[in-house]
Amino acid sequence: MSGITFAEAQGPRAAQEGQRKRVLHLVGSRQDEFYHDLSVLYARACDACQDLDRERFEFLFAVVHMNGTWSFPSGLDDKSLAAAKRVPFAAAIAQIGIMAPDVMVPHMFCVEGMTRFRSLFDLLDIPFLGNHEYTVWPATDKATTKQLLDACGVRVPKGNLLVKGQKEWPSSVRVPLVVKPCNEDNSRGITLVKREEDLAAAIEYAFSFDPRVVVDEYIAGREVRAACVEEADGTLTVLPKIEYFLTDIRTSAHKLATDQSGKLKSDAIQAAKKDGDRQCPADLSPVLHERINAMVKEAHRVLKCRHYSLYDLRIDADEQPYILEAALFCSFSPLSVIPSMAQHAGREDLKHPNFFHSLLERAAAEKPSRTAVVASGAGALANAPTSDTLAELTRTVSDGNSTKSEPSVGSESA
Repeated sequence: MSGITFAEAQGPRAAQEGQRKRVLHLVGSRQDEFYHDLSVLYARACDACQDLDRERFEFLFAVVHMNGTWSFPSGLDDKSLAAAKRVPFAAAIAQIGIMAPDVMVPHMFCVEGMTRFRSLFDLLDIPFLGNHEYTVWPATDKATTKQLLDACGVRVPKGNLLVKGQKEWPSSVRVPLVVKPCNEDNSRGITLVKREEDLAAAIEYAFSFDPRVVVDEYIAGREVRAACVEEADGTLTVLPKIEYFLTDIRTSAHKLATDQSGKLKSDAIQAAKKDGDRQCPADLSPVLHERINAMVKEAHRVLKCRHYSLYDLRIDADEQPYILEAALFCSFSPLSVIPSMAQHAGREDLKHPNFFHSLLERAAAEKPSRTAVVASGAGALANAPTSDTLAELTRTVSDGNSTKSEPSVGSESA
């Protein structure tokens, strides 16, 4: 198939069904149950939106399971997820070729899902929404994010990086301080330490999540989230900001509700929100608005973000903002932060799902042309897997540790 991209190999489907763009929701995680369930939770919320334009877009699903297998359910309800056959990685790639998505929406929130799986779709010439892996890699590490922003004049809290077995105690910051793992999101492993005698336990707790831990000075004051989005012409627009009304810091309990066993509830996103705990648009002074706007736009450029970026900030008593971390993901559901902010922007084109639709169109336009398939490639394609032959080259995986050598279909929806 010399000279032919994976995307070009999908030409026949596009020629027959060019009236609707195929959107593949990438869901799941190989890391642990928390990130797997979180991904399903957000993807369900995205697909459940009644205002999605299903005449312009056909929505498909690919789920990555904790044992490394994939499935292609017809929907994200429990019954559809359970019924979908699981196939090994090679067969999943073949199935994606048959499905021929025009664009992928990433819903994987673990580090691998935010990086390596996005790289996979880059290699397959299938465009996706949001930031590329070369942006997400440094941004998933809070210490690296701080170094990049600080070097470019974007204000961040002072702090120390601890590394398990090398440096396990802060040298330049004192209580009160915030201890958090470098590579965790949703405030997992975070502790506000107000007394010196509590610091050792907080560091040990953070190390249980990650061998790299950030210890930052605590910025007393207000907490704000700010996001900017890219317009079609490449200019940046800062969305209305959210202020959270807190006693001190946001913890995982402020973001996602769990049951007594720690498992995410089915309504984990909604249940974590309390009346009066936030305000959008935030009531900030004109000076503070301008400072935050300039800061997040510069951070967007420094981190080489694409389509959108989101930041957690603290505001001190002098109205000086500090970026705590970058959150470079969005599942584009009505419950997601960026769509929630955009609802207050006073622009129909930014309201959900209009902005989501526009990003799907923009990203899909990046896909290589399928018309360049040459004769030599066509010959090679004659032997490519089809929906009829896929069942013969895949295996159904009965559980995470054993497999059965019996044929199966790769998708309930293809």
